[in-house]
This record gives sequence, C-alpha cells and structure tokens, in this order.
Amino acid sequence: MKRENSFAELTKASLENTQQKDKFIQSVYIDLLIQEALLKEKRRVIKEKIDEAIDQCDRESFFLLAKQLTEIEEQLNA
Repeated sequence: MKRENSFAELTKASLENTQQKDKFIQSVYIDLLIQEALLKEKRRVIKEKIDEAIDQCDRESFFLLAKQLTEIEEQLNA
C-alpha cells in the first residue's frame, strides 16, 4: 500500500512540475509576441515619420529615423 502512495505522489509531483514548465513556456512565448508587436508598431510609426521628414526635406531627421528603423529591423530579425 505504501508503494502505491509513493507512486501516486511521484506521478502527482511529476504532473505539477510539467504544468509549471508549460506555464513558464507560455509566459515566455506571450512575452515574445508582445515584444514583437511593440517593435512592429514602433517600426510603423518611424516609417510614417520618415515619410514626413522626406516631405519636409529634413535630412537630419531622415537619417536619425533611418538609423532607428535599421535598429528595429535588426531586433525583429534576431
């Protein structure tokens, strides 16, 4: 009888450990999705600002924004 309890306890502990690992993996995945969405939104905003800088012939802003866009693209492709 004692062996059955030990097996049951081990099975329960193993299941709990697996569930904790699954929750951790889900939270990491969700964080990655959120970070990607934020970076894509930043990219969209910067592209709009680049268009405005081009329309206004603002070279300084254009080059600064282009550098920021490159950095974001690198993060998205990493």
